[in-house]
Amino acid sequence: MRLNKMLSIVFLIVICPAFFGQSLENEDLKCEKLLQEVSDNIQKNNASKFNFKLEIKSEDINEIQNGYAFIEKEKFYYKTEEREVICDGINVWTYLPEDNECYIDLLEDLDNSLNPSEIFTLWKEGFKFKYMNKTIVNNQTIHNIKMFPSQPDKSNFHTIIMDVNESLKLITEASVKTKDGVTIKTTISKFTSNPKINIKQFSWDAGSHPNTDEIDNR
Repeated sequence: MRLNKMLSIVFLIVICPAFFGQSLENEDLKCEKLLQEVSDNIQKNNASKFNFKLEIKSEDINEIQNGYAFIEKEKFYYKTEEREVICDGINVWTYLPEDNECYIDLLEDLDNSLNPSEIFTLWKEGFKFKYMNKTIVNNQTIHNIKMFPSQPDKSNFHTIIMDVNESLKLITEASVKTKDGVTIKTTISKFTSNPKINIKQFSWDAGSHPNTDEIDNR
């Protein structure tokens, strides 16, 4: 999968052992409880906004981008210095201002990827997870959880590592490791519940992007 397409959905698609000696079953139950609390905290909102730092690393890539994202149910929008990604729940527009190009895809065709509207709930289906440890950062308890696709032969990534802030009930960092050696880490620096969102936020406005080359892959 080309990097531009992966980044249009990956996010975010991204910080002393806590249960030493406990059974694997109890560790799994701890992961499920923590992640369910995150999901419940996010899903109670009609919409959400978060600011983030995106780090992309591989043998040939070393990028750091800063941006922000909006989520409203299955719709999402995010923007960094290098790209603007818009999804109305069906279509995904990935605009690259430096190239003045916009790639258009169907969301359902961008399989084996993560999108911002799923980052807080993706654990519920298609993954196994393992509780790793907990740390205290700025008097906040951070739980580290590692996730693996249940069917790794059908996935483009092999590991997702998440940091969960217990007090905020929020994923504050997520790292996606792909099979082709790319690591995409998303760090969430600020989270806002129920922000005001322009109704046009989740649709591509061709008139505001004159002379843009649209590559329609639908």
